[in-house]
Formats: sequence, C-alpha cells, structure tokens
Amino acid sequence: MIKFDNRQIRILVVDDTPANLEIAVKILEQEHYDLYIADSGSSALELIEKIDFDLILMDIMMPTMDGFETYTLIKEHEKNKDLPIIFLTAKVDIDSVVKGFELGAVDYIRKPFNGLELKARVRNHVELKKIREEAEQKNKSLLEAYETLEIIATTDPLTTLLNRREMLKRMEYERVNFERNQLPFSIIIADIDFFKKVNDTYGHDCGDHVLASVADILKENARKQDSISRWGGEEFLLMLPETDSNGAAILAEKLRIKIGESIFSTDTAEVKITMTFGISVFKGNEALDKLISKADVALYQGKESGRNRVVIFQPTNDNIAE
Repeated sequence: MIKFDNRQIRILVVDDTPANLEIAVKILEQEHYDLYIADSGSSALELIEKIDFDLILMDIMMPTMDGFETYTLIKEHEKNKDLPIIFLTAKVDIDSVVKGFELGAVDYIRKPFNGLELKARVRNHVELKKIREEAEQKNKSLLEAYETLEIIATTDPLTTLLNRREMLKRMEYERVNFERNQLPFSIIIADIDFFKKVNDTYGHDCGDHVLASVADILKENARKQDSISRWGGEEFLLMLPETDSNGAAILAEKLRIKIGESIFSTDTAEVKITMTFGISVFKGNEALDKLISKADVALYQGKESGRNRVVIFQPTNDNIAE
C-alpha cells in the first residue's frame, strides 16, 4: 500500500448546512487531513481557484448552485479533470446517485454520516489518487528514459546530428519510398579540408568545437525534411528527399560559402576552414552502398582538384558508376 502523510492531503468539504460541515470536519480531523470548508458552490469555486485539492466532498442539495452544477464548473478547468469528487446526499433515490456517477463522481456518501464509513471512503479515494499520480510519474519517467535511450541510439553525442546507423535507416526508407513515388533523392558527403591540421595546431578541443559548429551550420541551412548525420570523423552526410542533383548542388554551394565565411572562435584560437562536397542521386535499381560510393568518388574528385568545391558524380570509364 502506498504511504503518504495525511497532513499533506488537502480536502474540501462543501455543504450549505453548518451542522453537516461541523460533523464531517470533526470526523476527518481524527485522520489529520488538511481540511477546508465551503458553504456554497460559489465559495467552493473560489477556493478551488486558489488551492489544489486532493479530494472534494460535495453536497448535492444546495441553494442557488447545486452540487451537480458546481461539479460541472469545477471540471471545466483542465487542472481539475482528475480531481476526485464524492457527492454527499441525504436523498436515497437512485436517480440522484446515477446522475452523480454519470457526471463522473467517484463515489457518494449518505447523510447523516457514519464516521467509519466516511473515513474509509475518503481514505480509499485519496489512496487511489496517490496511486494514480505515482503511476503517472513512473510512466513519465519511463517515457523520458526511452526518449533518452532513443537519442543515444540514433545521434552522435558531439554534434547531436544523426549517427551513421540512423542515417542508413532513413536512406533505406527513402529507397523503398522511391518504388512508390519514383522521385529521386540525393545525398551529399561533406568533408572538412585539412582537418588534421586543425587538431594538430589548435588541439582536439578546438577540433571538437569546429565539428559541433559545422553541424549547427548544416542544421540551420538545410530544409526541415532533410536528414543530416555525422558520417565519421570530420565527414558529414546529408540526405535530401525528392531532390535532384541540381537542387543538391544549390544547397551544397550555399553551405560551402557559409562555412568558408565563418570564423570558429575558442578561448585560444580563431579558426577558418573550408569544406568539399560530393553529390550523388538515387534513381532506382542500385544498392545504397553504391550510392554512397558515388558520392565518395565525387568528394575525392573535389579533393584532388583543389578542395573547397562542390562536385556532382559523373559516370566515367574510370569510376564505379559503370
């Protein structure tokens, strides 16, 4: 059984008859609850605006605003949707009881009160509320744990970009999707030029800062539907759904210029870098590793021809496209 301190349980008793309020309070005071009273529906609503209650005991028959109307107004507020309310009634007709349950009341208690019954019913519903809250908190914690595991499993910890495994998963999805819509998708492999020199000159902390900053630039300038991953070391891979080579080249050139114009500052250094981009397009009837190899070939051609440029894969007799 869940344990809780009754002194921290706030209970509101609503009844227009002072004698009923006095009796209910005397009985429940023996359990050391934090008790509040209201002599009308309107005064109850005022208290509920200011205080978060764990349970409400509500008389049905009250002038001006009866218990059913008060209940309905209480439940209009999102914060009260799970607040348990027990109706108090001197009536024994089944219609009143049924109406209360149909509204959503958790129980009803007859007047005049039986002390043992009142204590037992109140305690049961307080316990149920606390059990539900504990379960909800555990579920929330569990969901947060799953989300954390999902992040760990799918992202690169330094750059917070997708990792290689998740990118391959998304590329496979686009490959299968191509069979339905026949729309090409492009990939861009981007590599930081002379990155080893950055690490050797300024240290690995500076190198990590550059990698994380480049990742931010890629995220800020890519489209919402694009996927971006840290492919390995100083290499990044972008996947652009429903994009041909020209569209990929436009984005790659935009990124090349943006990165070339940026200064990556740390406490000890200001670093400028360039990047080279290789592009290939999936048009069907090929494996993903072939698609990636084509982008690698284009990247290599860019490196060989001077770096800091964008190259679209073009099949020749000397490369793997044949």
